[in-house]
Amino acid sequence: MIETLKCIIIDDEQKDRENIRMLLESYCPQVEIIGEARDRQSILTILSQLKPDLVFVDIQLGAISIFDILNELDSITFKIVFVTAFDKYAIQGYQYDAIDYLLKPVEAKRLVKVVDKTFRLRDRLRSEENKIDEFKDLYAKVMEPAKISITDAKGVHMIKTIDVLYCVSDGNYTTFIMIDETEIVISKNLKHFETKLKDYSFLRIHKSYLVNLNHIDFLAKEQGGSVVMKNGKSLPVSRNCKKELYKKMNIL
Repeated sequence: MIETLKCIIIDDEQKDRENIRMLLESYCPQVEIIGEARDRQSILTILSQLKPDLVFVDIQLGAISIFDILNELDSITFKIVFVTAFDKYAIQGYQYDAIDYLLKPVEAKRLVKVVDKTFRLRDRLRSEENKIDEFKDLYAKVMEPAKISITDAKGVHMIKTIDVLYCVSDGNYTTFIMIDETEIVISKNLKHFETKLKDYSFLRIHKSYLVNLNHIDFLAKEQGGSVVMKNGKSLPVSRNCKKELYKKMNIL
């Protein structure tokens, strides 16, 4: 499918509108002319209703200028090409982010270049928007809290790893202590979850405890060492695990 640019021609002179239309239809078949306008009211109406990609517009429209009309718009979402018999408006025209400035009578070669330029700008903008969308998707995936599934007698729980304070071993059972103070008992040993959670900031600090490092509030050195979790619970740290704990917590 051939992509097109939706175009509007604005000029208070009918012969000038017809000239641009003829040039576009003859040399720029990828441009679809969706409307024309000649005065303030018709211009405001057509710009708000038809949503063009590209607008060819004369600057002086009888007693008023197109700049007066453009200033009435809430926003300008289309590309503008100013077409005029006077080059004195060029600097003012570019203040409206015009992509080009054509002098009358318009030459076919210059018109084709303008249309090609518009397509290139649109393609570049789309490429940039796609990159931004890809980054947003990637960022969302990276920042989305990781989830794991754990199964107890009631069914399968889908839990966010960040919501787990720590896990407690009880033989072949493991109890998950959650930040909302709920407890989930699973019929698997702590070693199983140590392996499953090793990539989510969890560390075995004792034969009976697997803790979420994100929820440690305090490390105490007395009596061999312990950690205080965000719920106020103090958990012992075994001698064999202390070095790895200090390394993970960046304690020198």
